[in-house]
Amino acid sequence: MPKNVLSKFICVSDLRTQVCGYLYGVTPSDNDQVREIRAIVYVPQVGNHQTTTLPSKLPDHDYLNDLQPLGLIHTQPNELLQNGQQVLSANDTVQMSSIMEDNPEFFGDDAVVMTVSFTPGSCSLTTYTLTEDGKAFGKANRNVAGGLQNASGYSAGCFEKVQMLLSDRISGFSMVPDSTLSWNYNFQGVKHSKSMRYTLKLDQPARYYDECHRAQHFLSFANMEAGEETDAADVEDYFE
Repeated sequence: MPKNVLSKFICVSDLRTQVCGYLYGVTPSDNDQVREIRAIVYVPQVGNHQTTTLPSKLPDHDYLNDLQPLGLIHTQPNELLQNGQQVLSANDTVQMSSIMEDNPEFFGDDAVVMTVSFTPGSCSLTTYTLTEDGKAFGKANRNVAGGLQNASGYSAGCFEKVQMLLSDRISGFSMVPDSTLSWNYNFQGVKHSKSMRYTLKLDQPARYYDECHRAQHFLSFANMEAGEETDAADVEDYFE
């Protein structure tokens, strides 16, 4: 994992709301057991502290044609622990297995889910891959009534940890939605849907609370300031 794209991903995220991106990379010609991540693609999304909702449409751009889809990366407010060990959430397992089931030609069997957990004063990174049990669990529970809190059969056998190394030797790049650069729809959720269409461009992602994600907020700020200026002018006129 290139440090430059990971650092950017962390800096633009929120501490409490999950942020997700697609990972793209290559397999080195001299070692087919290694995957080098080259890009994080930010697609339009809404999230909460447990999961993110992404469009059904997968990333598509000429810059990605020569790269392999390697999986997903997302933040989370804290580490998930079971018996003192870090674990992959059932939500992540269902999300990843659903994408793999709907798009069998997109991800290979070695696709991963990378979590970035915000711990006091630092970040904790862990990478997982789904086992056959995990894929079966995700397939069986993607539409479970009442949510995953009512799902059964989830265990540590649904995933395996994968070794990850951070590197300064390679550099990566980011891609964002082309139209407004807005990937964060949490402040404009009514505009987001799983069926929405989007195009991509090469650019740095805007921060979570950037103006492009919440234009209505900034219009309200401007109107408030305009009102204060008008009130101040009225007071001056009165004393004159």
